[in-house]
Amino acid sequence: MLLKKLSISLITVVSLLCPSFQVFAADVILGGQSIGIELDYEGVMITGTYEISIDNHPYDPASDGFMSGDLITKVNHQDIESIQELMNEIKACVEKKQEIILTLRRQKQTFEKELKFQTKDHQFTTGLYVQDGLTGIGTMTYYNPQNHHFGALGHMMCDTSLSSDISVKNGTIYHSYVKNIKPSQNGNPGEKIADIGSIEIGTLFDNNNYGIYGQYTNLSGKNQTISTASIDEVELGDAYFLTVLDGHTMSRCSIRITHLKKQSEPDIKGITFEITDNEVLSLTNGIVQGMSGSPIIQNNKLIGCVTHVDMNNVHQGYGLYIDWMLKNDK
Repeated sequence: MLLKKLSISLITVVSLLCPSFQVFAADVILGGQSIGIELDYEGVMITGTYEISIDNHPYDPASDGFMSGDLITKVNHQDIESIQELMNEIKACVEKKQEIILTLRRQKQTFEKELKFQTKDHQFTTGLYVQDGLTGIGTMTYYNPQNHHFGALGHMMCDTSLSSDISVKNGTIYHSYVKNIKPSQNGNPGEKIADIGSIEIGTLFDNNNYGIYGQYTNLSGKNQTISTASIDEVELGDAYFLTVLDGHTMSRCSIRITHLKKQSEPDIKGITFEITDNEVLSLTNGIVQGMSGSPIIQNNKLIGCVTHVDMNNVHQGYGLYIDWMLKNDK
């Protein structure tokens, strides 16, 4: 049986003094909204295997060279991009009693392997668990009205449970509704429990180490324009970030910036902060998954976004300078 992994919780995952640098300051529309993200593989990803019976002998595809993270791109040289297309091609081969050859991508290499299968009661079973995309929850950082681009997350979206190095570039973002919060504990970050809506916000054109970027097509609600700050303008001390903790309502979370890295090239964890907002802490007990991308504001300027949690102290988090998001918005 081929099974699709329906959702993956998005990451708020558990750097050189330098000379002056180019500033990418801009006036943007402030984010803070909860978003649902769907990324599409250029094929179908193997996420695991299970044992089947071939000629009355136990058989596990993992023992035959199939690995989690392998991307299936073709069946008997026919391109496939979805689970439905994969199933249709395999079913046609089974009915014709043809040998099934899969084209796989692994670690930038392409090769072919025979797919074995078990048939019973006119059904076929392959021993493969698969998915054709990633689904997750995050936070919008900004919208750029000059080019209708958006930036969110502040880090790459990927399935860390897989060994694949394949990055997914294309996808769609939607409105999201936060239903509940699972609080964080040291060593075990919590998460936002949310539903992905049907209202499409835009399409993605990049998914890199500094966020997801795309073209927005639907911008609703009150839109606050804000200037972005250069790295040299960011200071130690009080600031806040915006994120959704209930429904569609944005909450303001007070923080104190405790350390800053001066960086001349894009790098992660430039901003270190701790949450000082007792009301937010009573709900989340710290940084939770789904806060990634939450815009950080200081002195009425957008300075960056939340990206990581300190696994040993979930009240403490890290942020990416907004300069690096603007530079990577191409």
